[in-house]
Amino acid sequence: MKKTNDTPMEDFQALYNRQVNRVYRLALVMLGSQSDAEDMVQMVFLKVWEKKISFRDTDHETAWILTATKNQCKDVLKSYERKHCGTLEEMPEPGIASENHMENVVWLALESLEPKYRILLYLYYYEGYSIRELTAILKRKESTLQTQLAAGRRKLKEELKKAGEIPQNWEREGK
Repeated sequence: MKKTNDTPMEDFQALYNRQVNRVYRLALVMLGSQSDAEDMVQMVFLKVWEKKISFRDTDHETAWILTATKNQCKDVLKSYERKHCGTLEEMPEPGIASENHMENVVWLALESLEPKYRILLYLYYYEGYSIRELTAILKRKESTLQTQLAAGRRKLKEELKKAGEIPQNWEREGK
């Protein structure tokens, strides 16, 4: 949070308003449950409040928030795996509030991908981060992210074909 003339609570509220949707959406993508995503929002912002973190600028703030969310989600998933004999069982499907059928289909196909592809595709397409920005957030090389992005698109396309939602002859990558 940048130092302003506002009180710490006002600064925190402004940060919360700027970042809450990002935290929720990333947690929903990673955890697959609305209630778990809501819990994650509370955990991440409680951490920010308790540590009284100061950010250089909005980009630093966003990168820190997304990294903290990703790490907290990984911890929750690891804990879940340990409690369930080392296997990550099917988590409940989130209730998707969208009216758009294709958006729902794409969302469900995205959820079926491995986390490394799901998170990357989500941040790239839904949140609009560039590959360069994602190298800082995900702590991976640019070339690795480009390769994973291409592989993730192919896998997403395969999932959509399985669901019968794109023509079988649809050849253009990334569509």
